[in-house]
Amino acid sequence: MKISSIIQRFTIILLLLVMTTSVSFAQQENSILSAMKEEVERNKNGLKMDKLKPPFFIYFMNADIKVLDVSASLGALVRSRNNNYNAGISRLYVGDYQRSNVNYNNILYATDITVENGQKGIATAVWESMDRIYKQSAENYEAKQAIIAQRKLDEEEADLPDMEQTTPVTKIMAPLETNLNKDYWNNYACKSSEIMKKYPEIISSRVEILNRNVMMYTYNTEGTQLAVPHSYHMAHLTLFTRTDDGQELWHNLYIERSDFKDMPTLQQFIDTCEVTVKQLLTLRKAPLLKEAYSGPILFEGQAVAEPFQDHFFSRGTLITRRKSVQGQPGNSTEMIKDKKLISRSLSIKSLSGSQTYKGHKLEGYIPVDEEGVVPEQEQILVENGVLKNMLTCRIPTPKFRHSNGHGRLSFHSHSFSTTPGNVLLTSNKAMSTAELKKKLLDAAKEEDYEYAYIVKALKSSNATEVYRIYVADGREELFRGATLPDLNIKAYKRILGASDEEYYYTTYNFGVLTTYVVPEALLFEELEIVPDNNITFAKPYIVAQP
Repeated sequence: MKISSIIQRFTIILLLLVMTTSVSFAQQENSILSAMKEEVERNKNGLKMDKLKPPFFIYFMNADIKVLDVSASLGALVRSRNNNYNAGISRLYVGDYQRSNVNYNNILYATDITVENGQKGIATAVWESMDRIYKQSAENYEAKQAIIAQRKLDEEEADLPDMEQTTPVTKIMAPLETNLNKDYWNNYACKSSEIMKKYPEIISSRVEILNRNVMMYTYNTEGTQLAVPHSYHMAHLTLFTRTDDGQELWHNLYIERSDFKDMPTLQQFIDTCEVTVKQLLTLRKAPLLKEAYSGPILFEGQAVAEPFQDHFFSRGTLITRRKSVQGQPGNSTEMIKDKKLISRSLSIKSLSGSQTYKGHKLEGYIPVDEEGVVPEQEQILVENGVLKNMLTCRIPTPKFRHSNGHGRLSFHSHSFSTTPGNVLLTSNKAMSTAELKKKLLDAAKEEDYEYAYIVKALKSSNATEVYRIYVADGREELFRGATLPDLNIKAYKRILGASDEEYYYTTYNFGVLTTYVVPEALLFEELEIVPDNNITFAKPYIVAQP
């Protein structure tokens, strides 16, 4: 047989396999979504009790969740378990878009779905969920109306709809390939944790593997139909040691990806663990910081990304939050829209609708959020220091009345919140790292200092890896036991420069993956570094570690 004929036959077989897989998924997806749609619509039309308002909006999600959780220490398994289940997650609103039970004791009802019963199992889960959630939602609506009548909303509040009405979206995506092979990940955890036996100074250590693969089927009564995959893979190393003077030191290494094919091989992870251990042991021998300092400080790598995430997103600075009728305050940041928020050298963009940036994969890509809104590929939040926009969901606020696609479900807590996908921080004062260090030393010299500081690792306000850099010769010396008490959002108003190289930081902080693209280094004009006075010096072990 000719080679061309063999290739032709192989191509036909491959196409048939692809078509069969696509048809199989399409049939499954149509079966699930049509069962959900039929029962949701039946409940919307049939739910009515006494004088209570009927529902105007119903949302139901069937989340097919597969989880593998593995933990090992010193080469031995501590835990290895699979957890596969289907969760039905629902929301129901009564009233109308202008005034409803939204933003008043919001109810998210979760229930298990018996998938073995097929469409009957899905229909039963929808029916049971709607019965329970409707009664409470209708009562909440009446209670909210009573509070509004007593408070007498001002004109702006009264004009503001409780929920934005959006155009229906249909987005059907195939499930993601994944690796939930228990033998593979058991070996991965055991082999990587085993290397800690070589380091007796490490008192305790653990490697944890978490793989979660989710296929989400969503239908709402506006007509939105979604079949969207979510995948999460984590390799986590925890290390603990104690210095000779009694200070306890912890170190965590996280590698988090949306696709298991992007996870490091076993040998790559072992090599990374070895580097991490050696960094901690170097820090263990470093001297304690004993002098306070106030002046220019250069942040590098992770120390740029973590506080940026913390101050602008974890604390909700750039995330809208509506004032509740019970009087709980909203996010006042939006009141300075079109005014300066941070240094005019800095700009912040949302890249939630982008899969890549400059050839790098962005792990927080959102094809469509759980409320049926597709985020833009690129959206300006802060431009040259001026607040232009914030991350929003479908609950309007006075300054931001439209969703930009960030209403999302946390698989960690099974709750909805407004969360980032991908975020970009840039500077119009970008320069090389060498130029930035020179600028740091020049600023220190201007203050008549003999040295300045470089922070390379930071957790909350504790600098876990801080270097003193000397003005005379540029020599760097590692210290431990330092904290930065005045590192807050105001510090971002006084920036001297940023690196022209970028640092990619991915984390699972919100129960979903988020990627932050930040400058490799950021130079603050003036911050304090003080000795960590909370260090408790414990007595050493009486008997040596076995």
